[in-house]
Amino acid sequence: MKTYIDSSALVPIYVPEEFSARARREVRSVRQVPFTPLHGVEVRNAFHLLCGRGRISTAELRGVLGWLEDDLTAHRLARVQVDFARLFARAEQLVTAHAAQLLCRSLDVLHVACALQLECTRFVTADDRQLALAKAVGMITADIKRTARQ
Repeated sequence: MKTYIDSSALVPIYVPEEFSARARREVRSVRQVPFTPLHGVEVRNAFHLLCGRGRISTAELRGVLGWLEDDLTAHRLARVQVDFARLFARAEQLVTAHAAQLLCRSLDVLHVACALQLECTRFVTADDRQLALAKAVGMITADIKRTARQ
């Protein structure tokens, strides 16, 4: 697996958003999408927040959670484990080297550190700070929102 797809690019696959078409194209372009425990928390939390904010119904929430589980069972999303001690050590290095200049948030840094730990060379996201950090560490990046607006 060489492409890391951030939570901000996974959620639009399941819930219609402005960037959904581009997100789906990106996912279809890779054999499997690595799905870390960080993805698990963030994606599921995003779905629950959408329900809590009234953007999707409780029935729709159950549906997207079921769809997510189907993709995990079918291995379209590949569960991968990360070494959390190494992950946080790498994240601290990224913070020291880049956070002040790029204004990265902790989760931005953790996602890029995950991608690096998984030896991914390409990073797909809708998050500007993650894009900047991924570029700074030499990754090829894809901004799903930029292409969607063009």
